Amino acid sequence: MNVKVIVGAQHAYACIKTETTSLDVLLSPGRSPAQSLEETATEMREKAAKLIARAELVEQAQKLL
Repeated sequence: MNVKVIVGAQHAYACIKTETTSLDVLLSPGRSPAQSLEETATEMREKAAKLIARAELVEQAQKLL
């Protein structure tokens, strides 16, 4: 994995690259890149958990049809 922080005039980004994936993550102003990435990962996990719970509910509903 390769991670670079790119600072522009308006925003900063963490550019994350692996052999199979490339992802640019907007960094929060006033926080270190590491802290901002940690917060972003937490937010993503929370959203993913909600999405998984909704998917399970949809599957349960599908089985009732």
